[in-house]
Amino acid sequence: MFLKDRDIRDQLLIKDRAIASSIQGIGIGDLEGNITYVNDAALRMWGALDPSEVLGRSALEFAKSHEEAVRVIETILKKGSWEGEIAGWRKDGSPIIVHLSANIVYNDRGEPICIMDSFIDITDRKKMEEELRIKDFAIASSIQGIGIGDLEGNITYVNDAALRMWGALDPSEVLGRSALEFAKSHEEAVRVIETILEKGSWEDEIAGWRKDGSPIIVHLAANIVYNDHGEPVCIMVSFIDITDRKKMEEDLRIKDFAIASSIDAIVIGDLDGNITYVNRAFLNMWGDDDPEMVIGRPVISFARSRDFAHQVIESVIREGSWYGELEGVKKDKSTVTVLLAANLVTDAAGRAVCMMGTVVDITERKNAQKQLEKYNEELETRVAERTRALVTANERLITEIEERKEIEKSLRQKEEELRMQSLNLKETNTALKILLKQREQDKEDIEEKVLTNMKELVIPYIETLKNTTLDKKQKAYVDILESNIFNILSPYMKKLSTLYQSFTPMQIQIADLVKAGKTTKEMSELLNLSDRAIEFHRNSIRDKLGLKNKKINLRSYLLSLSK
Repeated sequence: MFLKDRDIRDQLLIKDRAIASSIQGIGIGDLEGNITYVNDAALRMWGALDPSEVLGRSALEFAKSHEEAVRVIETILKKGSWEGEIAGWRKDGSPIIVHLSANIVYNDRGEPICIMDSFIDITDRKKMEEELRIKDFAIASSIQGIGIGDLEGNITYVNDAALRMWGALDPSEVLGRSALEFAKSHEEAVRVIETILEKGSWEDEIAGWRKDGSPIIVHLAANIVYNDHGEPVCIMVSFIDITDRKKMEEDLRIKDFAIASSIDAIVIGDLDGNITYVNRAFLNMWGDDDPEMVIGRPVISFARSRDFAHQVIESVIREGSWYGELEGVKKDKSTVTVLLAANLVTDAAGRAVCMMGTVVDITERKNAQKQLEKYNEELETRVAERTRALVTANERLITEIEERKEIEKSLRQKEEELRMQSLNLKETNTALKILLKQREQDKEDIEEKVLTNMKELVIPYIETLKNTTLDKKQKAYVDILESNIFNILSPYMKKLSTLYQSFTPMQIQIADLVKAGKTTKEMSELLNLSDRAIEFHRNSIRDKLGLKNKKINLRSYLLSLSK
C-alpha cells in the first residue's frame, strides 16, 4: 500500500514538472474562473515574474472583451470544453492573442473540480497573417497589373488589374499558362525571362496581345522572389498598360513632324510672348536657317508695330484666339504682310501653357490685290466711258427697234392674209382630192361592173356557142365577136392581169369563174373541159398563189386580192 501511494506521488510529481516546464502556457482555475495555478510559460506570456501577480485573480480580467470571456466560461461549464482564439492584454497593457484549449477536470466520482487551460501565444503569427492579408489585398486591388509565375514562366497568380488589361473575367483563363503566350514576340519574351533568371530583374517596355487579339504595350518590371534561405522561389512582375500613352506619343511625333514640315510658318511662345519653337517655314520666311537666331526672342520684335503686336497677344490671352493680318519685319529689314491665326494652348485641366500661331505670307497676294484695285479703278473709268457710248447706241437702237416693230407688224398682217389664202387653197385641194378619189372609185366600180357582166352574161354564152355545131361562116362571126369583146374589155382586164401576171390565159379564166362562185362542173361545161382538167388548173392557181397545203378558201382569197 505504501509503495502504491509512493508510485502515485512520483507520477504526480512527473506530471507537475511536465506542466511547469511546458512551453505552452498552462493555467488552472476554479469553476468561477478564478486562477489557482499558472506555469512559467503562462507567466512569461503575460509578462509577470511571480505567480503571486496572477493567482487568485479572475481570468476575466485578462480578456480584451469581458463579454466574450464570460461566454467562453459559460460554454466550458455547459459543454465541458472550448477551443478557439481569444484576445487579451499583457501586464504592460500591450495586446496578446492566444489559441486557447480549455476543459473541465473531474474527480474519481465524476464531479467537476476545476478548469484547466492550455494556450499558445499566436500574437506574432496573427500579426504576420494580418500583414500578409494587407499585402495580398494591396496586390489584388492594385491599379497596376501584378502577376506571379514559377521559374519556368508559368503563371500562378494574377490580380484583377492584370485580368482587365488582358480582357479576361476569370483567373482560370490565365493561370497555368506560360507568360510567353501573351507576348507579341516569342523570342523577345524568352530573352526577358533569361535576363531575369541571370540578373535577378528586368524592366522595360514589351508588346503583347489581349484576349480579343488587339495589341497592348506594357511597361514591365520583373524580379525574382527569394525565400529566407536566399533560394529563388518565383518571379513577380508588375506592369502598366502604356498602349494609349505610346499611341499618344506616336500621334505627338506625327504632329511634331507635321508641324516641322508644314509649308505654313508655325511659331510657339510662352505666356510672356517669348518664342520657344519655330519650324523651317518660319525661318525661311524670316530669312535665316538658324533657329538659335529666333528662339528666346519676344514675338513682338518681329512685328512692324509693336503696340499692335501687344494688342494681339493680350487678345489671345483674354479671348483664347486671334485671327487677322499684320505686318512683320524680316531679318533684312524688308516688310512682309502675313495672315496670323493665333490661339492659346491649354492642358487637360484647361490651364494655359503656351501660345501657338500659324503664319502665312500674303505679301504677294496683297501686292496683287493692290494692283487689282488699280486695274479696277481704271476699269471703272473705261466702263463709265463705255456706258455713255452704250447709252447713245441704245437710244439709236430703240429708235430702230420701234421702226422694225412697225415693219414686223405690217409683215404679220401680210403673213396673216397669205395664211388665210393658203388655208383656202388647202381646203380647195382637199375637196378636189376627195372628188378625184370619188371619181376614181366610181370608175373602178363601173369597170368592175362591166367586166363582171361581160364575164357572167356574155363570155360564157360565147364559149357555149363555140362548142356547138357551127358552119365556118358562123364560127368566123363568133371569133370576130369574141375578139371585139376582148378588145373592148382589154382596158378593164389590165388590173386583173396585174394580179394574175404569172397565170396562163386559161388559169385567168378559171380564177375569174372561181371568184364568180362557179362550181367545177359549171366551169367544165362553160369551158368545154373535163372536171379533172378544171381541178388541175385550180391546184396550179393555189400553188402560184402560195396556198398549197394551206386551209384557205381559194374564192375568198381571190376576192380579197381584187379589192
